[in-house]
Amino acid sequence: MRAAAATCPAASCSWRARPRFSSRRGIIVGATWTALGKHHQNRLFIFGLGYTGLGAARYFQQRGWEVAGTCRTLDKCERLAQRGIVTYHFDPTEWDNLSGKALESLRHATHVLSTVPPHPESDADPVIMAHAQQLSERADGFRWVGYISSTSVYGDYEGEWVDEGSELRAAGGKGFARVMAEHEWLALHDNFGLPVHIFRCGGIYGPGRSAIEAVQRSLAGGEARPSAARRARQRYTARCHVFDICQSLEASMRHSHPGAAYNVADDDPADRGTVMAYAQELLHRKAAWLPPPGPGWGVPTPPPAAAAAVADGAAAAGAGSAAAGAESAAAAAEGRESVEDLVTPISSINTGSSGSYDSADELLGAAGRRPSGGAPRIRPRLRSSSSGGSSSGALEAVRLEEKRVRNGRIKQELGVQLAFPSYREGLAAIAAGDRRPFDEP
Repeated sequence: MRAAAATCPAASCSWRARPRFSSRRGIIVGATWTALGKHHQNRLFIFGLGYTGLGAARYFQQRGWEVAGTCRTLDKCERLAQRGIVTYHFDPTEWDNLSGKALESLRHATHVLSTVPPHPESDADPVIMAHAQQLSERADGFRWVGYISSTSVYGDYEGEWVDEGSELRAAGGKGFARVMAEHEWLALHDNFGLPVHIFRCGGIYGPGRSAIEAVQRSLAGGEARPSAARRARQRYTARCHVFDICQSLEASMRHSHPGAAYNVADDDPADRGTVMAYAQELLHRKAAWLPPPGPGWGVPTPPPAAAAAVADGAAAAGAGSAAAGAESAAAAAEGRESVEDLVTPISSINTGSSGSYDSADELLGAAGRRPSGGAPRIRPRLRSSSSGGSSSGALEAVRLEEKRVRNGRIKQELGVQLAFPSYREGLAAIAAGDRRPFDEP
């Protein structure tokens, strides 16, 4: 394991100093907590300020919380610190450790969230590997701990519905790595009382990272990703808006149930072709100054070849997106950074996590087991490596994972009311300029 990671200038700021940026001096200076932050004494530490992590940081900042977190590059540390987020360098692909002020911030947090996916080579959870000791030692001090997982842990159910009590059938690939990561986090709950909560998210989308931008890229001549054709063949896709993830996290903090797992997905597991066609229709209507389609809108799913042309929207808007480019230019003119400037897609580090639009950690099924109550546990099992991984890729080409994900627990147990109960509301809001949860605090 490597030595302590380097920290950005923000690392000199403790929890009692919210950094702000002085454009005249070009330095980061300290400021006292806001009165609201002092009153609530809520301090959230986020491992992984990528798309979802940054959304959560903004969401809780807007509600008076003090927020600190980690990101993979020193440059981004400085840029986020200028936006009021105490940020430390932590590269999960390099087995970094936190130290000094960064470790002190973690130890003094009241709430901890990890959005960091398993390591792309070893499948181990980088946060657990680096800081299991610190987390377990402070188990009684943290009021809440959350881990962002993926619905890919369920594997293949041939289109049937799954809920949090369903078997975790993932047997290989990135979904299996997610199952193992959940197992590691829940072991800290079982053995040390760490108040862990698991959130199995569908494909995460939101402002700057949705089917809207995918269609724009396609219309601008952008190339589809290799996985586009396979995704276009799927009948069902679980997805969730990043704002609804933040709502679910907040609700869980209010109604803590350590050891529980929650599915975070919307009410309509529509196929990808239908969603992309709706996004294209939205753009056409917006260009013609027409209102969005009504709630009963629907079109036949395009054939696989046609859907594949516009079927990949995993990352933020690319260079070919005229709309995204215009937004970035406007942001630069105003002296601010857009979401796309600040966010490095999780998928860019080759983890295949649920942190990107309509992503589904692909794998083939084998049964797990679950005890009564709480989150399903699994028997750790070794994956076959006799074929060097090539057979897995071949099987994925002929067999797709199909499942529909129930979200009843977040509604009934946590009282969550989805702001975007389907892709229709979510995409229409994005097309209209809704930037929640990335609005300025």
